[in-house]
This record gives sequence, C-alpha cells and structure tokens, in this order.
Amino acid sequence: MAKIELKEKLAAVDLNAKDLWDQMDEEQRKSLKQEFFILNRYVSNAAGQSREIQEHFVLAVNEYFNKHWFTLQSHPKLMWQLLCMCSHESRKIFFHQWIGFKNKGSKKSNRKTKFLEQLYPNAKYDEIELLAAITPQKQLEDHAISMGYDNSEIKKLFD
Repeated sequence: MAKIELKEKLAAVDLNAKDLWDQMDEEQRKSLKQEFFILNRYVSNAAGQSREIQEHFVLAVNEYFNKHWFTLQSHPKLMWQLLCMCSHESRKIFFHQWIGFKNKGSKKSNRKTKFLEQLYPNAKYDEIELLAAITPQKQLEDHAISMGYDNSEIKKLFD
C-alpha cells in the first residue's frame, strides 16, 4: 500500500475511522505509531471553528488520548482508536492547524492565560495555555463584559 498522508489521517480521525488500522499494512502502521505525537498536536486544534468545537477537540484529546499516554503507547491500535474517539459528532472534516510550542514572554498571552485561570480554576495549566492560544482577545473581552467587568477593568486585564 502507498503511504497515507497526514491530511488523510486527520480526515480519518474526523470521520471516526477506527477500522483504518486494520486496513493498513505493517509499514503504514509503523509510520502511524511514530506520528501519534504529531497527530495529537494537530487534532487538538480545529482552526477557524466555533469556540464549542475548538473546546471539544482540546478536551476530547486530553481526556481520551493524552490521559494515559505513557501506559497505552505500547498498544498502537488502541491509541489510534482513542484518537478517533476525539472526532466531533458532526462527522465533518475540519482544518486542523499545528499547535506550536508556547512562546515564553508574550505579555498578551500571559494576560489571557491569567484571565482564563480565573475563569477556570480547576482546569489544567496546559489546557488554559491552549485556550489562550486559540481564543481571540476580542472574544475574551466580550466574555469579561458578559461577566460584569467594566471597561477600565478589561483594559487592565488585557492591555
């Protein structure tokens, strides 16, 4: 069989194609095993989608795929099935953008992170950082307004 491209693997995850593993030959499976970390970084971010869909992918990947990564990585078929479980109920193919590693020193990002930590005190820090990275500042400002923050408080939060 031919090599399966990354975008095809991402589409398979979106379509919940758990049976793809059984259709792959040994070389394709070996290649997929080496790409789980990369797939994790892509699937976690559905670029340009509503906040609900973006949150779905972040939380689903963290809950199903990342939770017991080190324990389960010796079971690649199960890892593939868990990754497919992260698909959205719409069974639509999304554009998944790479989530890069955090920039240390971005003041705007740090302020967004602090605000999100106040909103979600029980969330994991990496989830907060991811939400800060994918949520536009305008959306956070609108959320602060809906929570009763006045303009001067919002200016202090984000400027």
